[in-house]
Parts: sequence; structure tokens; C-alpha cells
Amino acid sequence: MPGAAAAVPIVFEDTAGSTCGALLPSGNVVDEIDGIAVTMIDNGMPCVVMRAADLEISGQEAPKALEENAALRRRLEAIRLKAGPLMNLGDVSEKSVPKMTMVSPPRHGGAVSTRTFIPHRCHSSIGVLGAVSVATACLLTGSPAAGLAKVPEGMEKTLSIEHPTGEMSIVARIDGDQVKSVAVLRTARKLFDGVVFA
Repeated sequence: MPGAAAAVPIVFEDTAGSTCGALLPSGNVVDEIDGIAVTMIDNGMPCVVMRAADLEISGQEAPKALEENAALRRRLEAIRLKAGPLMNLGDVSEKSVPKMTMVSPPRHGGAVSTRTFIPHRCHSSIGVLGAVSVATACLLTGSPAAGLAKVPEGMEKTLSIEHPTGEMSIVARIDGDQVKSVAVLRTARKLFDGVVFA
């Protein structure tokens, strides 16, 4: 709910590899596809995470401007089609996964800024599980996202994943070098009060 409200963490556990069979289906934190460093990750939603700058954009463009960039769309689709088999998704030409997320440094105090194509349209926000996968990528040492992300210290970290129309807060619990659980931070407040007579 907008405005001041009680925080309600929605915890996701055991989501790693729910579609692709592993958190990192290729077995690598970083792979290279068509000369672009990517993290292929599935922590509830299969995503290919890459630096916006590597695709010659700032990552702060409006979704409409990115959709109108035909060269960018062609490059993203070529990467997506090659990532599909590497992520155990097979031929993805007719599928909406993997989501293609470009990351850049945060602009509004968050952890990282995102622009996501699903699969050929740049969305004005980011999906819940997409944000979970991107936040997880930010915590993987050596990943393209980790190199840009502003990640707080401690075993429990709150990462604000910025998107074109706002942000989504992800709370990650770390044990050593492993992400043990993630939660999406939502809010709730009382909407009405009433009496029902049977």
C-alpha cells in the first residue's frame, strides 16, 4: 500500500532452480554470449542479467525508448535464444523466459537499477520473482550485477531493486557465500472496519 504502512516480508525459500534445475543452470556465475558477460540465473524466475553499458545504453532510458531501439532488441533476442538451451529451457523462441534484465548503477539510493525485456517488450517495472533473481545476482561475487550493485554489510541485507516506475525491496539472508532465503518487502494497512450481521 502507498504511504506509511506495516512492513510484511513475503519469504521465498527453496526457489533456486525452480524452472531451470539450478540457481546457476550453466554452472557459472559469469558466461559470455555474443561478447556480452551475463549471469544466467533462476531463483524463482529465469533471468539473464547483464550490464546495460555493455549493450551501449545507460540503463536509465525510458522503456519506450528502449523498445524503439531495434538494434538493441535484435542483440537481446540473439542472446536470449542462445541462453535458452544453456539454461535448460530448450528453444525459447516461443517462450516468455528467460527475462532479459540490464543493470546499471542505482540512481535513487537503491542497490541497482534495472530495465527488463519480457521477452520483447521493455516493462515499466519488474516482477516479484524477477527482482528476487536480480537481487541474488547482485550477491554473487564476480557477476556483472555485483560489480555495479551497492550492497549493504551484514548477514541480512535489504536491496532496493530500482525499475522505471519505482523500486522493489528484497531482503536476503546470507550464510557464508550462499543466499539462504530471500523475501520481498511489501506493506499492509487497515483499509476498512465494519460489522456484518448474519
